[in-house]
Formats: sequence, structure tokens, C-alpha cells
Amino acid sequence: MIGSDGASGTDVVEPDTRIPDPAPRHTPLWVVLSAWLLRVEQWLQSRGGSRLRSGLWQLWGLVAIGGIILLVGPVINPPLTLDDLTDEASDVTDTWIARSFAADYRVTMDDDGRLVTEVEERIDAFFPTDLDDRTIERVLATEYQGHALDPSMISVTLDGVEQDVRRERAAVFLRLVVDPGEQLTGDHELVIRYQLSDLAYVDTDPATGRPVDLLRWDVFGPDLQQAVAKLDVRVTIPQELDDRLVRQPRGSLAWTLVGAGQWLTPEPDAPPGEVAYAFTSDDAAPPHAQARFSMPFEEGSITMPPQSWIFWVQTFGPVLPMLVLAATLLLSFAARAVAWGDARGRPWYLAQSEPPDGVSPRTAAHLLRSPATMELAERLKDAAISGTKQQAKRQARLVAAAGAAKRAGRLGDRPRALRRYLSGPERAGQVREGLRRVPTGFVRDWFIAAPIALTIFQWGIVRQLSHQAVLAVVWWPLAFVVLSTVFAVIVLAIALTARPLTRKGALLKQHLLGIRVFAERTQLLDRASLRDRLLPYAVLGAPPRTTGRRVAALIAPEITMPAAAADLASRADGSRTGFLTAPRIAVRVLAVLLVVGAIVAVSVLPAPSLEPETPRSYTGDIPGSTLTTIATADFDAELTRTDGDGARLRVTERLGVDFSDEGAVPGQVVREWPAVVDGQDLGLTVDGVTIDGEDAPFTTELEDGRLLLRTTFEDVRTGLHDVVIETTSRRPAVAATVDGHDVDRVNWVALLDGWTSGVAWDEDVRQGPFRLSFSADRELLDDAVDAGWTPTDAGTWLPSADPGDTGRATATVELEPDSDGRWPLDVRSDDLGVVLDLPAGTVAGVDAGAPMTARLAVQWPGLVAIALSVLAVLGAVLGVAGAVRRRSRGIEGTPGTARDAVRWLAPSAMIAALVMGVWMLNGIPADDPFGGLLLAALGAGVLSMLVCWFVARRFRSRR
Repeated sequence: MIGSDGASGTDVVEPDTRIPDPAPRHTPLWVVLSAWLLRVEQWLQSRGGSRLRSGLWQLWGLVAIGGIILLVGPVINPPLTLDDLTDEASDVTDTWIARSFAADYRVTMDDDGRLVTEVEERIDAFFPTDLDDRTIERVLATEYQGHALDPSMISVTLDGVEQDVRRERAAVFLRLVVDPGEQLTGDHELVIRYQLSDLAYVDTDPATGRPVDLLRWDVFGPDLQQAVAKLDVRVTIPQELDDRLVRQPRGSLAWTLVGAGQWLTPEPDAPPGEVAYAFTSDDAAPPHAQARFSMPFEEGSITMPPQSWIFWVQTFGPVLPMLVLAATLLLSFAARAVAWGDARGRPWYLAQSEPPDGVSPRTAAHLLRSPATMELAERLKDAAISGTKQQAKRQARLVAAAGAAKRAGRLGDRPRALRRYLSGPERAGQVREGLRRVPTGFVRDWFIAAPIALTIFQWGIVRQLSHQAVLAVVWWPLAFVVLSTVFAVIVLAIALTARPLTRKGALLKQHLLGIRVFAERTQLLDRASLRDRLLPYAVLGAPPRTTGRRVAALIAPEITMPAAAADLASRADGSRTGFLTAPRIAVRVLAVLLVVGAIVAVSVLPAPSLEPETPRSYTGDIPGSTLTTIATADFDAELTRTDGDGARLRVTERLGVDFSDEGAVPGQVVREWPAVVDGQDLGLTVDGVTIDGEDAPFTTELEDGRLLLRTTFEDVRTGLHDVVIETTSRRPAVAATVDGHDVDRVNWVALLDGWTSGVAWDEDVRQGPFRLSFSADRELLDDAVDAGWTPTDAGTWLPSADPGDTGRATATVELEPDSDGRWPLDVRSDDLGVVLDLPAGTVAGVDAGAPMTARLAVQWPGLVAIALSVLAVLGAVLGVAGAVRRRSRGIEGTPGTARDAVRWLAPSAMIAALVMGVWMLNGIPADDPFGGLLLAALGAGVLSMLVCWFVARRFRSRR
């Protein structure tokens, strides 16, 4: 019996019989956070009751509504599209027009080495007679590349008269509004003077890849809604700063995709100690045009300012809801551990030999949070009260208890046991009986409302910013959404499921712990009778697997009826009660992993492709690559023997390259060659690059089996220059198969496929001739299985002996476009070079198995998809066969591994096959037979799954 104070037995308790029950020791962080939450709760309760709580709920509701508007509403401040720009260009007369825009920038350096720029803008403005707006506006940037510009010393004059300026500040710009007090018409002179700080920032030079201090500025500012008929820009810098220029400055004027620029040279009229650069444009510029000048200086030339507070707000502001949710998550853990912790009973408890009155085993399981043994306790309770008169009924209940004992604590029983535990009425019953309580108050309201509102708001912010330019490197929108959602779900789960014990519940829990101690001391589970009223409570709280085995051994002698024993043998695995055996768990886990693995593979791994990628050197993505044209080319390749029957291919390229100065970066020579063929490394290296006889700076990178070379010229070049590139391939031969015979193939590629357009950018540059020369030892040529130029019509293979009996022979071909600059049709496709097939084994170091390995490395997604499709077809066939058999015999299917394989593994295999197959199909050429095989496998899998689903649905409808 539990008395009024929760004690058991007499009021006098011997000290040596007490079992200590110390209070839980919480981490210092949880204690501090929980104390803070309690103080906040007390403070809020002292300031108001239901009205304040209602107001806070409304506040969070407004946050959620704001998030919904951001998520599904219009995009705030969307970037201007091409249609927007063209529409505003057509409405140019709706505001005043700048007949001329002259901007003078005088750049100086303060004592700390930071830039100070004085700006004077002289605008000859024309105001149409029917213009409604009488104000003049100019927008200045206040933030640039993460630091503040601090516009100062602002003054505006109109026709020589000083004007009052109204300043409207926003987050990253300052709007200057001038109201002359009268309607303006005709021509007027507007002069705006101001000072800016720290225009430069650190950037990477696209030509060299090295960091530079870049002074790059848009003359028109963030937003110039007026058209400009003439532009005149002048920039003056100190001589010491000019000496550190990486290259000459550049000025440009652009609108949408149309633009022009020029490299700037010093003006002759600069003051002493200063250097001036200027550029002009008489081309009319529509509204929202961009006029820029760029000056790259050596790294460290300018002292950079610290990042502004607005930069940090822009960088981390979009993730502020997620950060608040992360803090809320920590607070919720602290609240659950301390503020919402279980109430304390006594500092000690006693061993108990009697079950608590009025408490069922299911309720006791909830008090001890023991879902794994709840069913076992319930079955033992039923078996204990069944009596002996109804022996058959008792045997059935014993069988049920034995099955529960065998399943207790096993992995396959956890889902079903947890489902029964959470869905039972005892969870709510504990609150009604005063054993547990539901926390209330402002803090809990926060833990419920904040996750919902902040998550919606975070989604809305991500959606809005997805339309804008990325402000910082710290921008992973998918991660923000996922993390915010996960944090919110955890906080909500803690807030909604927190049910701490009351004092009454804590004392009752100690009573149940006392039963466990008594059972351990008396070995109750090994010697008790099944009619012992204490037995159902003794199994709670003990290790489930051990307890289950001990109870099963206790029950076994009680099962005396053969029918009951047979029923136990068929039901003890729990298949009829939702128990999952290890094979069934493995099947379901494998089914999920198949789909997840396929999705992860297509999301993370590079897309497989059997088609050759377009050479990067032809795409124009490399800065400066489109500013050079190969006018003439002389390629000399020399194949020689090395020690150990190896081979080496040395190539010298003598190129006449025409450089253009019409780009924003210096022109660069870019060349690309195959470096890995059919999975075999050619050992290709670049020995040197010279231009006009001098060493040229260059860099190389290996990607997609090709070696790409690009020069890194800092200076701007123009006109024709002689470029010499020397390369060496230490393993030029690879394994190949020709007409069923293995050969060692030397495939020299001088120019990759697409070279007729890829090596030319300027159509005004006359190209040709291109001469190719290939020489090799005569012993190699004499043993050759086949040899020729590629493409095959590029010329006839006619190797001739070198003079002087050197033991070598040389073949030469010369190509030249026609008078219109068009290359012959027969050389416009395929790589340009030489193919030399030698008998297998001629060249040492050739890997015969590499081609197959390389193809399998690319085809593996398709092969996996085919295997999964076969698995799905097999599962569908077995499923249909099983359904037909059960239908013919009039029986129902029983849960088991085979049925799970059909119901879970086959569909998931088909889904995974579709994911992998579609991913692979995007990279298969239309004429490749592997694509047809893959399509057939996927089609058979989908068709078989549809047939299986139709048969199963039809048989179910007939029952």
C-alpha cells in the first residue's frame, strides 16, 4: 500500500533498507539555460496574463504571415530583366535626359594607405516640357564589396545655384533629392560633388589567377534611370599608385548584352606627381546603363577597410531565423532536462513486494518508459487472472505471453511495441490521474509558435534571395531550409510531448523501482508462479532481452496442451502481430537504401557520359581565350623508342597567334590535348611555352581526361606573335581493338574535334596554312598494322625516309582554307592528327584491360539500372505467381521475408533503376546499342511492376 505520503509499509523505516535515489546531475549549460528560462517565465507572468499570451501568439502569427507572403507572394525588388530594361528604354522621355555626363574622380591615399576619392559630376540635363516630376534624384552607393563608402561633403548646384538636398537613406544606398522649387524645362547644368572612401577591394585577377587590389567602379552608380547621350570620365591617381598597376586601366560602357571598352593610356595634362586616365563615349546609353573603369594594382598596394556591419547583416541576416531556431533548440533541451524535469520523490526508496493499487501494468510501463516490455507485462497479467477452469483459454493466453517474451526487446519488435506504447490511452490517463503534467506558460508557447513561424519565414527568405545575386560565400539555401525544418521539428516534438512526472507520479515510480529491486534480490523471474501478482510489474524496467528469455523459460513448463504448443511454434515469431524478423528488417532496410543510394548517387557524383565533352578551350569560358586566333600552325611530332621497348612522343607547336585587345582581360593562348585515352594515362606534360622567343607564364590543369594549357599574361598584347609550345608524352601507346585483333595504338592529336571554329575567334584574321609533320623510327612503321591521318581524308599517308639514313621516316600534310576562309568539308569533323596501329606488345607498358575498365567505369550506372530492373522483373513474376497460387487454393498470404521482398524490394529496385537509368541515358549517344539495352530493361521492369500491381489489386477486390 502507498500511504498519503507515498511510503510503503510502516512509517518507521530502517536506514539500512533504504535505496538511495539521488537527484539527476545536469550539465552546467542546461542548468544555466533553464534558470534563464524560468526567470523569463516569471518576468512575463508578472507583466500580464492571458492578454499578453494572446498578444505574443499574434506576434508569431504575423511573423508566419510575413513568411507566407515572402514564400508565395511577389518577389521584393527583383532584378531587372531584359524586358524591363527595354521597356524603360522606350519610356526614356518620362524623365530628364543627360545630354552629357562628365565624371571626374581624384583618387588619393590617406596616412593609413586607404583610398579617398573626390568626385565631381557635371550633367547637362534636358527637361522635357511635359515632364510632371519637378524633382531631381541621384542615387549614391553607401556599401561596396562588403565595406562602407561613407559618402560625405555632398553638395549640389543647379545652374550655379547651391541647392538644398534631401537625403533618403536606405540599407546600401543614399538617394539625393533636389527640389528646385519650380517646374524645369529645357537645358540646365547640374553639378554634384561628394567624397567616397575605400573604393578598392581585393579580387582575383582573371588573367593570372593571382589576387590583386582592384579599383573597379560604376560611374552611373546603383541606379541611373536617365538616358545619357555623351559620357566623359576622368580618373586621377597618385604616381606611387600608378607604379603598382598590374596592367593599364580599362574603361567600358555597356547596356544589357551590348557594350564596348578600351584600354586607357595616361593623359598628358596630369598634375605633377599624379597620373590621369580618361575615356569618352558619344554612343547614347539608355537608362540603367553601366559605365565602369577598372584599375588592378599589385596585392598590398592599398590598405583595405574592415567589413561593415551591413555586410555582416547581409551575410548572416538571411540565416538569422535558422540561428534563432538553433538557440531555441538548445533552450528546449535545457527546458526538458531541468525546467520540465520530473518532480522529485524521496531521496530514497524501498524494495517492494506488493504491486501498487489501481495501477495497471500498461500504466506502470508508461511511468517507467518501458515500451519494450509493456506487452509482456500485459500478457502476464492476463495469464495470471485466467484461472484454471478454462484450460484451453489459459493455454492460449500462455502462448500469447510466451510469444511476447520471445519478442521482448528484439529489434524486429521495436516498431510495433513503440506504436502500441504511443497509441494507448494510458499516455493521456497519466495526466488525468495526476501522475504527469503538461507544462504551460509563455516559454512553452514560444517553443510551439516560434519553430512554425521562423521556419516559414526562413523558407520565404530563401525563396526571395534565390532571385538575387549571392552576397557572400556563406550561402547554402537547401541546407538552410533543411536545418531550419529539422530544428523546428525537434523543438516542436519536445514542447508537445513533454510530460514530466508530478510528485505523486514520482513516488509511484519509486514504488515500481522498488519492485524491480525486490525481484532482483529474490530472483523472482526464475522461481515465481505465473499467478504471482507481482510478476507483471517485475518485468518492467529490467533489460528486455534478458527478461524475455527468463520469462519464456518460466512459461514453457506451463504449456501442456499439444495444440497450444503447436500454436506457439507457429506464432512465437510474432509474424501475425507485426513482428519483423532479421531477414524482413534487412529486406526493408535494403529497399530504402536502394532508393536513397540512387538519389544520392545522381546528386553527388558527376554525370556519366559516353559522349566526348566539348573541349573547354573552345567554349570561351576561360578568360581571354576568345581574344586570340591561331593564324598559322606548324605541328611537328616525333615518335621515338626508349629503354625497355617503350616509346616517347615529343611535339613542337609553332603557332602564329593574333591577339585582340577588345576584351576586358588580356588575350591568352589556350591549348588542350587528350591526356587519358580509354582509361590509360599518356603521361603528357608541357615542357615549355615561349612567345617571340621569351618564356611565357602558363598554367596547366587536368580535367575530363584532357590537359589544358593557358597562358597567364598580365600585359595586353595586340597583333601577331610567334608562340612555341613543347609537349612530351611518355606513354603514347594505348590498347585498342581493330577487326577483332588487339593492337598498340599511337594516336597523336594536334587539334581536337571542332578546331575549325574553336581556334578562330576573329573572322577578319586570315588563317592558314596549317602544316602537320609526324616522324617515327622506320622499324615501327615497317611493322605497322595501319597508319593514317585523322580525319582519313585530311591527306595521304606517305612517309618518306629522312635524309642521311637516320633510320627514321616522316609524313607531312598541309591544310589551308579557301579564299572565303572556310576549311575543306573533309577535315571539319573529328580530331586532326595521326593514328598509328602497331602489333600488340610492340610498345611496353600498354594496359590491355584498361579500355574495358574505363568503359565499365562510365557505364556502371546503366549496368546497375539493368540489374535492378531484372530484380524488379523477378520480384513481379514471383508476386504474380504467389497471388495466383493463393487464389487457386483459397488461402491468404502470411507475412514473411518472401512477401516483403516482393512488396518492398521489387518496387524500390524499380524506382532506383529508373533514377539511375534516366541519369545514364542523358549521356549515351543515340546510336550506342547500350542505350537501347538500357531502355528495354527499364521498360520491362516498369511493365512487370504494373502487371503485378494490377493482378494483386484484382485478387484483393474479389475477396
